[in-house]
Amino acid sequence: FFPSVLPVSYLSYFTPRIKAHSSLIPTMDVPTNDSNDTSLREPLLSSDDRVENEGETTAESSADGSTSTSSKDVVFPRWLLCRGRSSPRPSMNHNVALSLLLSVVYGLADSLWSGTVMAAYLKRLGREKNGPVGDVEAVSGLASLFSALPVGYFADKMGRDKVISAGGALIVITAIVHASLLEWIGTDEEALNNDDHKRQLSFVLFAGVMALWGVGGGVINGPSQALYADSTPAGRRSVYYMYLFACYMISSCLGPLVSIVLFQTLGDEWDLVHLRTVLYVGLALEGSAAFIMFFFDDNKSLDEDEEIQQASSGPNASGDPNDAPEKVDEEIAATATSDEGGIQPTEEEEDCDDALQKRRKLIPIILCLQSCVFALGSGMTVKFFPLFFKEEVGMSPSQVQIIYVLVPITMVLFSGVGEKISSTGFGRVQTMILLNSLGVSCLFAMVFAKKYLDSHPLILVPVYVLRTALMNSTYPLNESILMDFVPKNERARWKSLDSVVSFGWCGSAALGGWLTDKYDYTFTFLITAIIQSVGVFCFFALVPLVPRKEQELANAADPSADDVVEGGTGR
Repeated sequence: FFPSVLPVSYLSYFTPRIKAHSSLIPTMDVPTNDSNDTSLREPLLSSDDRVENEGETTAESSADGSTSTSSKDVVFPRWLLCRGRSSPRPSMNHNVALSLLLSVVYGLADSLWSGTVMAAYLKRLGREKNGPVGDVEAVSGLASLFSALPVGYFADKMGRDKVISAGGALIVITAIVHASLLEWIGTDEEALNNDDHKRQLSFVLFAGVMALWGVGGGVINGPSQALYADSTPAGRRSVYYMYLFACYMISSCLGPLVSIVLFQTLGDEWDLVHLRTVLYVGLALEGSAAFIMFFFDDNKSLDEDEEIQQASSGPNASGDPNDAPEKVDEEIAATATSDEGGIQPTEEEEDCDDALQKRRKLIPIILCLQSCVFALGSGMTVKFFPLFFKEEVGMSPSQVQIIYVLVPITMVLFSGVGEKISSTGFGRVQTMILLNSLGVSCLFAMVFAKKYLDSHPLILVPVYVLRTALMNSTYPLNESILMDFVPKNERARWKSLDSVVSFGWCGSAALGGWLTDKYDYTFTFLITAIIQSVGVFCFFALVPLVPRKEQELANAADPSADDVVEGGTGR
């Protein structure tokens, strides 16, 4: 259970000297003389026994000149997993490895400057008002809205790697412009209070910079993750997305830790001097994330046949593509045998299958609408939670940042719990309903028990951390469903719609800032809880469409079939 809850594949990858974790690393079973079992125990790392001891891989090519799957992998040294020279060397798909690394660096940079620190800086610059914070976030959302579909379209038509590289260049330029703007504004708050023109111009320029960040973030969340999906096998994407989510979340806890060190060194105060220093460090790390974006390669993604082949070698596979796992629905079994002259489906069954396929085309649309509802609610409060702890609870910068160290760690734990629950046959959609319902309940508790919780921060903080973890830990399950039911040549466009969803997130931030100034933080929390309750009910539309067992998608897939639904007829 522990490896499922805390993805040790990620931990062992970045802490190779911890020998105690080596036995938990996902690897490919090495065939012995008396065994032909080459099934994959876990999907992330595999062992390439075709690698020579000197470190040279053997590139294989088919008759038509296509490159074998092994040439699409990054091969790591044996010492990374504390292995001897006689052991096979671990490998990982090129784009998967880069995506995980990008998540680590981007998560560290983003958590360092774009959350608590940036919100506090804008509020300080805006004479302690929440409105300017929401307005700047709204501009970022608008930029994401108008650039999302063009970015996704060009990624599908021109190539994901080209658009990702262009996004990396944009992030470098934006970081330089942002740092220059901070230097121009300065740290003399008394002079800014006497110069209303400079203060207003600063917010206009900040809006422009945040618009550029919105476009750059849309590339990372759109084409980059679409290429990640192209490089992972169908039927096991929820596990891959759990690893991606874990990389981002675990690194996100490092950002607040770095800021705590900076605040304790410079002075634990909410002033422009200390806030600007932390912002500089975060912007410098954004350049490192942008550098990684130049090395993605469309040619190293998996073909459709490779996706199905790798999925069929999962824990339930026997190595024979004609073998189906135990306890598979009768409809799946009928599909698997129909091509071999076995039991043929009746005309009535075929009509039911056709109707199901048509309804399943609605799955991406339902997910997008549900995400929009959640984003509208979350955007009203997500940027104001740090300010709530700062003003109403009276916490210092370091104390607030400690909360945001705990949040990503808890998210990772619950994402593992969610993946574990769904893999038992409970179902991905059913798991999302369960976890999100509990998360909304925690937010209602923060509203109706406000007086008690505000005077007992040791209870308030765990409730908030639990609420945030429950609401965000379903991301891997959500993304795996989306990528399973979207054609490969349209994935970048659908992923770019996440940027459109972020408009709801950032656009409602402007409304949240106005409501907070007019009423209070608790009133805004109540509106968020109500809206997110509606979002949870949207998931029920997916229950009859998405199979409970994710592996059934790969087992029932027909390589010659249309890619609109990679999972065939399993449910």
